[in-house]
Amino acid sequence: MGAIGEDRDASAADVATAWAITKGTTPIIGVTKAGYIHGLARARGIELADEEIAELEALADAADVDTRGWWEHEM
Repeated sequence: MGAIGEDRDASAADVATAWAITKGTTPIIGVTKAGYIHGLARARGIELADEEIAELEALADAADVDTRGWWEHEM
């Protein structure tokens, strides 16, 4: 996520939030510092390429993290 974020001047957390949004979720993020609000705005503007989404999904699978939402069918 850090490498993807570097290309967009965004943090890994921004990329994670963008990924969640891309998957059709509405992430609820606790904001304790003003800078976090700017990160959320950046995340909303990040458009992940299909290859990046596939890479993130593959990394999650390799780490045994289930990223599927309840509404998504298993492929």
